[in-house]
Amino acid sequence: MENYIRRYDNVVSDQFCDNMIEQFESSPEQYEKHNQGEMSFTQIHLVSNELWRTKVFYLIDVFKLSIKKYREDCNIKYDTNIWPQKYGFEGMRLKRYLPDGTDQFGNHVDVSDYASARRFLVFFLYLDDNKGGATTFPDMDITSDCKKGSLLMFPPLWPWLHAGQKPID
Repeated sequence: MENYIRRYDNVVSDQFCDNMIEQFESSPEQYEKHNQGEMSFTQIHLVSNELWRTKVFYLIDVFKLSIKKYREDCNIKYDTNIWPQKYGFEGMRLKRYLPDGTDQFGNHVDVSDYASARRFLVFFLYLDDNKGGATTFPDMDITSDCKKGSLLMFPPLWPWLHAGQKPID
């Protein structure tokens, strides 16, 4: 199953990443803080504010190109019924994990109830390099370090249990 976990480097520029972080940092009025058990982070729902619109459209284009590459790399043929014929993009969220010894996202899967059951592929776009912070797949002994400009993609279902580790820097 690990063959459905893919990371693509340099899908967006360093400048785009820096601009996203700068806009996030200058928008504290949009922050949503989550702190529950092994889930602690701050996020912004990008589609909730017009100021993110251009970046969201750009990311949709990046994700569409990445989906094509993902299908090729995973040998998912276009003439089969194993891939949705129509799909959309869920509202994008930008999450920040501080190196405070608390921020992390413990083991979980992204489809856990009826409301999330439409998800079929996860996209994590890393906007910065950091130490310690990584996405891990504990049942597969796989780790994807945070690498600026890289995109991690995988299915959101129970075989792909994953976690966001605490960043050190």
